[in-house]
Amino acid sequence: MKLATSFTGSRGVRYPSPDVARGFMLLLISLANIPFWTGVARASAPNDAADTAWLWVRSLLIDARSYPLFSLLFGFGLATMVNRRIASGTQSYLQSLPGVDAGREPTSQEESWAREQATVDARRLVRRRGAWMILFGFVHATLFSGDVIAAYGLVAVIFAGWLARKHWKRAAVLCAVILVAGVVITCVIISSMTSQGAASATDMRAGAGESATTLLSYVSHGVTAWAINLSTTPISLVVPAMFLGARLADTDLIAHPERHRRLLTVVGLGGLGLGAVGGIAIAVRSTGGPLVVWAVSFDRVAGLVGACGWLALLALYAGGPRADGRLTGLRKLASNVGRRSMTAYLSQSFLFAAVFLALPALTGIQLHLGEARAAGIAAAVWLATVGLCAVLERGGHAGPFETLLRTAVARSERRRRLPAAPVAVASTGPVATPDAYDLVH
Repeated sequence: MKLATSFTGSRGVRYPSPDVARGFMLLLISLANIPFWTGVARASAPNDAADTAWLWVRSLLIDARSYPLFSLLFGFGLATMVNRRIASGTQSYLQSLPGVDAGREPTSQEESWAREQATVDARRLVRRRGAWMILFGFVHATLFSGDVIAAYGLVAVIFAGWLARKHWKRAAVLCAVILVAGVVITCVIISSMTSQGAASATDMRAGAGESATTLLSYVSHGVTAWAINLSTTPISLVVPAMFLGARLADTDLIAHPERHRRLLTVVGLGGLGLGAVGGIAIAVRSTGGPLVVWAVSFDRVAGLVGACGWLALLALYAGGPRADGRLTGLRKLASNVGRRSMTAYLSQSFLFAAVFLALPALTGIQLHLGEARAAGIAAAVWLATVGLCAVLERGGHAGPFETLLRTAVARSERRRRLPAAPVAVASTGPVATPDAYDLVH
């Protein structure tokens, strides 16, 4: 198998760690999403020791950890795409200048001009891609109100310029503000809920299983909930996680984990451990305990730490790039899924809808599952996506939704008039005229 290239078409190595991590991440996503579907179908409630044990595992290691991991990997992929687009674009603009293709060395001013134009192109690419992701997410929300594709698209649209120009200091300040504000706002909300009597998971679960009685009401309720969640994205942990992942793209921690085994081991084990400690209060609540005011805020911050732990361990497991580009065994299967993460993510929703919506409606059979058995269904759904992606890989096909997104992004590109390049002054001979650099891209 040849090494895959990036989204932009640059012929660079596609490192295995992000793809393998995305593949396993989608298992965590499936496990994290199953409560939504069992809630819609009123199919699950903890009723034995196995369910209680699973709720502890999910609270400490999966819930509030899987989606920050998703955000980290999204940011990494987005920044990698930007870096490659700027690198390839800079070279293309330089080669378009008179005399450069004949061996003339470009001036520093010309190099700065070329890089600036490539940076603008990268920013425009990120924004186009983000806008299309919002549309994809809206359509997905008609089936699954917990959609995150649109949230990532919105973040890409808003922060495309910061990503392209690497405004890391601004991003760090913004992320700190979001973390502090998120903790305060969440504490206020939970305090209000507690004062109104929502003191335990059992109490909250009583209204969580309200499902729509018609298809129209299901879609309308889902889209409304999705829109509300989307509106809070700019102040959610999606932003800090995305920027952290993007910053990692300027290092070789994920691209070459074999060079940082000790550091990644410490981050992996320490991150998961601290994340688990931060989730204890939520685990107590999930198994019928009281709702503590600070628990949700603490758990979300701990979830970001836990997501970093997952990413470090998964990167270590995947390893660095191979000379022949080949992966074997479970790494290969996970990589197949990771390279088609949008297709796998959307396929999960289709499969869950078939099991929890279509099957009961067509057969009249009501599902009565415990939490542990529901998790088994989630794992089976993930395995089904593994099989789908393996078939696509064997046939040499990209994911259909990845192809659709790339096609939409490419066809929606608009030409722009470039500013004139700086005048190149030769050591001997006349000065070139500005008209020579009046290029249109």
